[in-house]
Order: sequence, then structure tokens, then C-alpha cells
Amino acid sequence: MTKMEPAMPTLDQKTPGVWRSCALAPALALALLGTPGCGGNAPHGRFSALTANAAETGALCAHQVPAEACTRCDPSRVAGFKAVGDWCAPHDVPESQCHTCHPGLSFEPLPAAPADADQRAATVAEAAGPLKALAVPGKVTVVDVWAAWCVPCRAVSGDLNLRLTHQPDLAVRKVQIAGWDDPVAAEHLGASAELPLLVVFNAAGAEVGRTTGHRPAELEALLAKASQ
Repeated sequence: MTKMEPAMPTLDQKTPGVWRSCALAPALALALLGTPGCGGNAPHGRFSALTANAAETGALCAHQVPAEACTRCDPSRVAGFKAVGDWCAPHDVPESQCHTCHPGLSFEPLPAAPADADQRAATVAEAAGPLKALAVPGKVTVVDVWAAWCVPCRAVSGDLNLRLTHQPDLAVRKVQIAGWDDPVAAEHLGASAELPLLVVFNAAGAEVGRTTGHRPAELEALLAKASQ
């Protein structure tokens, strides 16, 4: 997700668990069309957890959203989404289900990483500390700073799972943030305008570079550099 000032996605204090969307100025909105980071067209509502929670079942409807949350399949759900501000009025669907505003939105099951893959979530203490401390000795390591409401973060997760299948010497550490104003985000995303933030370390633990958003070619180049 592209980080905008001053309207950044933050936890709504009146409605816990609901995130304010980025409100883009017209010029910025045009500049960001097609960006591979969390962003794109200016959204019209907030992303709530209602759609994401339903996605855990894995069943999609004909509209390619979780069947248990689709408002087009069951209009009686509309009120619940509107009550938490998760609504895109121009397209008459929840913001969290709007493929028009968010072309990269997908709820398809992600490819699974091997059972023995060296991938895990950072602990609370690790997430609050330096990312370099997450580098795995003797392995190329990708530290993935992500958020559950970030569309390209999900795509990157799928890519990393596939890489773990073919690169047993690769390690992945996941650092989850709750929002742009999360202390973990403040610690690690100060200079980053997009999510996810991917930091690549070589086997010696030295940082070789960073990339943001879903940019497979940039990640490929960093991994190649880290393997040299």
C-alpha cells in the first residue's frame, strides 16, 4: 500500500479493527495508477476485517470474493459493511471487495510453502528490534514487513512460498504491522512509502538491498546479488 500524508491508513479509534483508507489527491491518484504497491485508484471506504475473516474458509463465489461475505450474493450483508465504513459507494460493493478500485485484489488460495521451509513469523520482541537480527546465518534471508489488509502483500507471500519450494537455502521472516501508526511500522517503515517492505540479507548477514510493493523482478535481482 502506498503511504500518503496526511491521510494514512490508521486504526479507527471509534471502530476497532477497521482501517481508514488512503485519500489521494487527484494528481497523486493519477501518478499511482497501476502501482504494484498497496495503492492504485483512490479508495472510497475503509477495509474492515469482515471480508478477510470470511476468506479463511477458502470458498469463493461467482464474484471472486469469499462466499460467506459477498454482498452481491446476499444483500442482507450490506448493512453490516456500511456500519463499519467498509463501502465503496460508486461501485456499490464493500471497499474490501471492490475489484474496480483494487484490481490486484484476490482471495484465491496461495501456493503453500513446503512443510520444512525455513519460514516463520517474527516474535513481538524480534519485530520491535533491528531487522538485521532476523537474518539467518548461512542462508539468504528475506524479511517481509507486511499487513493483513495489504493486497500486494498477499501476492508477495505467494511468490515467496514458491521460492521456498525451489530454494531450500532461502529463509523468510515475516514482520506483521497493524497499521501505519503501529510502533513496529514507525520503527521499520520510516523511509518506505509502500507495503510490503522486503529486506534481503546474504548468508553472511549483510543487507544487500530493499524493495517495496509487488515487484518480482526487483526481488529476483536482490536475491541474485545476495547469492553471489
